[in-house]
Amino acid sequence: MHRLSRWAIQFVVVGLLVGGLARGPAVAQAVATTTSSVTIAGDLQSEAGCSGDWDPSCATTHLAYSADDDVWQGTWTIPAGAWSYKAALNDGWTENYGQHAVENGTQIPLNLGGSMAVKFYYDDKTHWVTDNHSSVIATVAGDFQSELGCPVDWSPDCLRAWLQDLDGDGNYTFATTGLPAGAYSAKVAIDESWTVNYGQGGVFNGTAFDFTVPADGARVTFTYAAGTHRLTIVSNWLFVPLVRR
Repeated sequence: MHRLSRWAIQFVVVGLLVGGLARGPAVAQAVATTTSSVTIAGDLQSEAGCSGDWDPSCATTHLAYSADDDVWQGTWTIPAGAWSYKAALNDGWTENYGQHAVENGTQIPLNLGGSMAVKFYYDDKTHWVTDNHSSVIATVAGDFQSELGCPVDWSPDCLRAWLQDLDGDGNYTFATTGLPAGAYSAKVAIDESWTVNYGQGGVFNGTAFDFTVPADGARVTFTYAAGTHRLTIVSNWLFVPLVRR
């Protein structure tokens, strides 16, 4: 008959810090969802082709879901002006999200100095809704992305590694527990392309960051400071095995 002889408790924290301390956001996990549609609803809808404004059922301003990105997105040309909007789910106001990913939150402002194409985004895991004029659209691109479900690695346009600024403080974060143990490299890419990217020290087109995931399922947190273009990468894990003999 087996008898418990001892407990072995191990705690390992491995950090790669580049300019500043990282925040600890909740890991964005894939979740079951009943979301069938996401509407950008606001006073800009008639400008985008809807018959009226603040209409959560207008299909013209429905976002499209991308299985590659696991994010809802859509682009419309919006005239110059001061606009506001929210994300309305399932063609109604029963569930909606505003600033800072808050349910029933305040309207999101969009101020445009001229007519331009604006891309809108909604993440059903975090409920962050934003656009590429009001926020920096930043991704962590590297040789780990296929482990997260991206079609290929080093894909700046794969939003499964999307850095998000939910509280509006200028620090964009992404956290995951989906990487196997190993050594990886990454850079920050802006606007879903390599045209603008940042490496070590916040250097434009700089050297990629190297980081280590100490164990399968370790939490890895990426934090990008938009003001300095510096990236912080922290990985850590807590493992408590039960040893029997």
